[in-house]
Amino acid sequence: MNHIKKKLWNLGAAIFWVGILIMTIFYSLAYLMSGACSKDEYEELYSPNGEFRAVVMMTGCGGFSSPQTQIYVERVKNKSFSPFSLKATDTLIRLDGKPKAVNYRIAWKGNDKFIISNFDFPKMMAFKNQSWGTELPRIYFEENGS
Repeated sequence: MNHIKKKLWNLGAAIFWVGILIMTIFYSLAYLMSGACSKDEYEELYSPNGEFRAVVMMTGCGGFSSPQTQIYVERVKNKSFSPFSLKATDTLIRLDGKPKAVNYRIAWKGNDKFIISNFDFPKMMAFKNQSWGTELPRIYFEENGS
């Protein structure tokens, strides 16, 4: 009887330690993959006076999400010394797919107007159109055919 209890005890201990090992491997991989997101600059376009820069980025988080094209604008030359002045917009538009695979066009119309056009509306995942005040340019969206 003691021999059976000892074998059951050892079997339970083996199951416990194998479970701990599997969970440690699983959580380690999950932790490593959580930081696997990447943001790569694909294209940039400066305003005529060189004060602003529009950036097209490709973002992705490995095999768990599809790549996205994101566009934002940032101030290159800051006129204000205030720490509260805006230096960049949030992501203006997110399109589903790599920049080479989605249609879009970016252009500056003067120094204070930025236009995002010719994008496929069904591929648009999100956009943000709001007034950024006087510190950043006005953003305009034009869909294909508009």
